[in-house]
Amino acid sequence: MRKVRIGTLSFLIDEQPHTVEGNIQRAVGYVREAAGLGCDIICLPEHFNTANVPADMDGMRREAERVPGPMSDAMSAGAREHHMYVVADCLVAEGGELFNQAMIFDRRGEIAGVYRKVQPTASEHTVHGVTPGDAVPVFDLDFGKVAVMICMDIYFPEIVRIYSLKGAEVVFWPTVSHGPSEYNLETQVCARAMDYSVYMVESNYSMEPPYAPYADRARPGRAKIVDCDGRIIADTGHRPGIAVADVDLDKPRLTMHCVGIREPDLMREDLARLVRLDLYAEEFEALDKARDRVY
Repeated sequence: MRKVRIGTLSFLIDEQPHTVEGNIQRAVGYVREAAGLGCDIICLPEHFNTANVPADMDGMRREAERVPGPMSDAMSAGAREHHMYVVADCLVAEGGELFNQAMIFDRRGEIAGVYRKVQPTASEHTVHGVTPGDAVPVFDLDFGKVAVMICMDIYFPEIVRIYSLKGAEVVFWPTVSHGPSEYNLETQVCARAMDYSVYMVESNYSMEPPYAPYADRARPGRAKIVDCDGRIIADTGHRPGIAVADVDLDKPRLTMHCVGIREPDLMREDLARLVRLDLYAEEFEALDKARDRVY
């Protein structure tokens, strides 16, 4: 058995404005709390260091991390101190470009993996100048293979399919999402998990009092862990805090006869044998040639 205790965070957003320094210290506290819960890995939400920090149109660029920087240094120290993995996302400035970047800090505090959001929103790219990432890497950690996708990426199921075919077992999804509804997000996350036989781990934001869009509290919380059957096995609900689940990565991924090569069906291997990558590649290439690219 390859058992891992996964934690994921519903980060508290206060009514009053935040500061970058305050957000980082709050995150340090959450990492400490996750360690106290015995987590092997904790996922923090997208852009937690700048969440609710007032900024003008140039604020994203000014607050962008230059790695190593305040956020990465703090998460590195927390991972090293508590001998655990930390998944942390922020805006990163490098070589004159901006990237929406998630980093995985290993148990020694070193960066074990970097993922740059491949599907930024139109406003991220055209207004704030975020450069799309160009890779979908899978990372070998000491308990298994993991990958990361960020916020808008959830609308593109091809990303998770590629991760699955490359062997990822757990996909972390830091986000700053609030709609169209929490049920839209739940459906998407659960579908990605069961369609591609991976554990999906969402990290998001919450408020106190909790989610009530009619009262201008639009942060739904709902940090959650979804198993390979699409079942939510840990959920913070609308409250801040950490959802925790113990997962056995050697547990067979059953497909209830929907693939139909063996009994029990081992989803990953069957998908790899059945998927028509050559056909899909041709179709995507033809569609790409006929469109105006945004980026």
